[in-house]
Amino acid sequence: MFSVVSRRAPSLLLGAGLCLAVAGAAFAQGIPEKEINRDLIRRALLDTCVYAEAAKEGAKKEKVVDGCQCASFKVMKGVKDEIVGRITSDRAIPDELYDATTEAYGTCVR
Repeated sequence: MFSVVSRRAPSLLLGAGLCLAVAGAAFAQGIPEKEINRDLIRRALLDTCVYAEAAKEGAKKEKVVDGCQCASFKVMKGVKDEIVGRITSDRAIPDELYDATTEAYGTCVR
């Protein structure tokens, strides 16, 4: 019985590996590159804000998400279309927007 299991194990592992490789390749090819728009930028600012603020010692974790949502909306209200266009071509959010989100967070959380 032991010899039957040991002979089958390599073929089972090979079959499983092949299935994972095919599935991984299909998954990777099926993910389109996202279009950059105002909402995607706002969500990137929101994510960065949440990570940064939650990591601070003494942060009121129950207020971090709400405060960061408020801050990201405030910042995006002032972002002009040419900045969004530049982000679309560069695919990089300027540090000034991250800094503005941090500043706006202070006005959103009480």
